[in-house]
Amino acid sequence: MSLAVVGSACTGSSTGDASGNVVSGGDCAPSDEGGSAPAPSFPGSGTLGAGDPITADLDPLSCGASRLGAPVDGTAQVECYYTNSDQTTPMAFVERVVEIAESEELVHVRLTLNPAFVDNTYGATAVGWGGDAQPGGGPKPKGHKGHTFKDLVGSDKAQFQMTDGRGELVLDFFVDYLSADEAKPSGYGSLGVLGGEGKMLLGDAGAVVAATTSLDRDLNACGYGAYVVDSPETDEAYTPHPETPGWDYRVVYDVWVSASAFGAAGFGDATISYVHASPSKYPSDTVTVTPGPCPPTTCEEEDPPAGEGGGDPGGSPGGSPGGGEECTPSGGECTVNADCCSDSDMCWSGVCQPEDIIPR
Repeated sequence: MSLAVVGSACTGSSTGDASGNVVSGGDCAPSDEGGSAPAPSFPGSGTLGAGDPITADLDPLSCGASRLGAPVDGTAQVECYYTNSDQTTPMAFVERVVEIAESEELVHVRLTLNPAFVDNTYGATAVGWGGDAQPGGGPKPKGHKGHTFKDLVGSDKAQFQMTDGRGELVLDFFVDYLSADEAKPSGYGSLGVLGGEGKMLLGDAGAVVAATTSLDRDLNACGYGAYVVDSPETDEAYTPHPETPGWDYRVVYDVWVSASAFGAAGFGDATISYVHASPSKYPSDTVTVTPGPCPPTTCEEEDPPAGEGGGDPGGSPGGSPGGGEECTPSGGECTVNADCCSDSDMCWSGVCQPEDIIPR
């Protein structure tokens, strides 16, 4: 996977709406002297720095962007992920940086999901949840009955696959989003790779030094542990509430992995193949994604023409995932995930199949 090297990006509160447009704040700076595009941003990160690029070295125990370690080379890398039916608006982006913390070299990887798919609003104050079938008679969103705090405590998770410098798969694991945890001030927290929905599929769990999520930080590090029924009130632009300025309305996963796990070959890459939330704002709880370059980030105080929340939520059978080429419907032959028409299909054993029927 080709990663774009970035440095500093846009600062200030993100603007946008619940459709999940890729946006940034009003103060923008080029990411480097070569003019590389800055890291993307989704609205809803609050005002305490949680939306800063990964070079801010987010501490898993902090509310915002306090430092855990120092970047090895001062740069971070980012890759955007798109659905088969929309190669314009990212469904997610993955950042990573190698840093030194307490004399140990760590690989810090962060996954941020588009709030058009899932967000940290729930209960009576949920934003963008509910609704009818899609225009043209498509299926209803999975979250058409609303979004509750218990939904986020239930089955939400993210899968990371990490390779070494030779391209060999070294670590494959699920990170738990949120579970009951009496040790946390709020009574809830991410159990990382060893509890809840967390699980090691390949590799040593000891290599995962730390793991956390945005809702874990909201409830515990930020001190907003009372919000376990209704989330802090906001609007479609995810404007921070005065009583909870640090609340991150985005769904974000952070992991820190010991660089020694990759041996002499060194760290190679960190990838995802799908995004998952139960429920989601899409007709499918699990949506296949493929990597691609991130779109340019708008630096003006206005929303870019980034589409309407990730294109056709229901996929486009018979459409053109890559911009012109015919795609393969469910049950048809494929080579890679991008060959499949439906966003919820994965290429498994040479056939496009719904992700939820593929054994794991």
